[in-house]
Amino acid sequence: MLQVENVVAAYGQSTILWGTSLEVKAGAVTTVMGRNGVGKTTLLKTIMGVITAREGKVVFKDRDITALGPAGKAKAGIAYVPQGREIIPKLTVYENLLLGLEAAPDRRAGIPEEEIYRLFPILKDFRKRAGGNLSGGQQQQLAIARALVSRPSLLLLDEPTEGIQPSIAQEIGHILQQLVQEKGLSVLLVEQKIDFARQVSDYYYFMDRGKMINHGSAEEMDFASLERHIAV
Repeated sequence: MLQVENVVAAYGQSTILWGTSLEVKAGAVTTVMGRNGVGKTTLLKTIMGVITAREGKVVFKDRDITALGPAGKAKAGIAYVPQGREIIPKLTVYENLLLGLEAAPDRRAGIPEEEIYRLFPILKDFRKRAGGNLSGGQQQQLAIARALVSRPSLLLLDEPTEGIQPSIAQEIGHILQQLVQEKGLSVLLVEQKIDFARQVSDYYYFMDRGKMINHGSAEEMDFASLERHIAV
C-alpha cells in the first residue's frame, strides 16, 4: 500500500529524518513507536506532504507521490488525523464532517452518514453542537470521522489516545479494528501507549533519532524491552 524509501526531511537546517524507510501493508495496522522527539510526527507530515522530503521517495499504490502536496495526497486516498485533532471549534460537528468532503474524489457523494454514525453514535447525538464544546475524546472521534468522510484507503493517525480517557481510547481501538476488517482500510499509526498499540497493531516499527532501528510483526516484538526503551 505504502512504501517510504530512505526519506530525509528537515526543519530548516535541523535534519529530523535520516534515511527513514518503512512499509505499510494493505488491510493492516502498522504502528510506529519511540520516545518523544525521535521524528514520528515528522514522518507522518512528510508522507502527507506537509513537509517536503529532501531525499528519498514516498510510493503509494505503486505510484511515486513524493512531490505531491497535501491536497494531492488526500485526493489520492490518504487521510491524516494530526496530533491535537485540529477540528474547527466554532463549527458544528456536522460542519466539521462536511470539511472532510474537500478531499473526497466525488464531493457530490456527500457524507456517508449511516456509516459514520454507526461507528461514532455520539456524533449523531451531537451533530448540531459546536466542535469546541465536545470532550477531548469526542473531538478525537470527530477528527477520525472527518478523515473517513473522504473514503480513504490509507489513514495516518498521530497519537490518537493522547489526552483522552481509557474507555474512549478502547472504543477508538475497536473502531479501527472494524475499519480494517470490514473495509480493508490500511492504517499507519504513531502511538506511545503500548497497551493501545497491542490492541490494534499487526506490524511495528521502532524509531530512534530519525531512523527505524527495529521492526517486526506483533508476534515477533519484545514488548517488555520496547516498554523499557520508551520509558527511558
